[in-house]
Amino acid sequence: MKRFFIKYNLEILTTLMFTFVTLVAIFNTTPSITQKMLVAYVFLFTLHEWEENRFPGGFVNIMEEMIGKKFSEDAKELSHIPVIILLLLIHIIPYLFDSVVFLTLIPVFLGVFEGFVHIMGVKLSKAKKFYTPGMVTAYMMLAVSIFNIYYLIANKMIIGKDCLLGIACMLVSFAIMQNRVLVINGISYKDMLNIIKKKK
Repeated sequence: MKRFFIKYNLEILTTLMFTFVTLVAIFNTTPSITQKMLVAYVFLFTLHEWEENRFPGGFVNIMEEMIGKKFSEDAKELSHIPVIILLLLIHIIPYLFDSVVFLTLIPVFLGVFEGFVHIMGVKLSKAKKFYTPGMVTAYMMLAVSIFNIYYLIANKMIIGKDCLLGIACMLVSFAIMQNRVLVINGISYKDMLNIIKKKK
């Protein structure tokens, strides 16, 4: 069972995300604006995982080239599990507690962060063309996030404190997920910092 879960992690993520969307559509016929935003991110982040890993895929291969280390196939597959957990948590929890608006800002700011990461990815990987796997959907998330931030501010639904809390929660949750992924692949943050310094 464990082997099946690891091998088909992307298909399982997709099933879980779309099951979530289906259930909320059935049981919540009058979603709030923040809940509607979260449903949009469910689609965007799911598509992002497919673009990074399958169509066209190859994001892990770029990381291997940057780091100069080959990951085992088991580690590659297992490292998707922390990502799945993160994506489920940052969508389901804010949806259930939609009145706590800073929780909704976690995927919103992660969308902004993903856009930045993929821009830096081109530079650090010294890509021959301006593209890294996941970039198209990352830019889609960036555009949607900028619009959502503007909408929430314009309608006085968030204040500076909410933004700070949202950014802090996003960075902490992302750091925990990334740490687990790096540990699974036998890499430390020190290794990553050394790589970035060398690439500058």
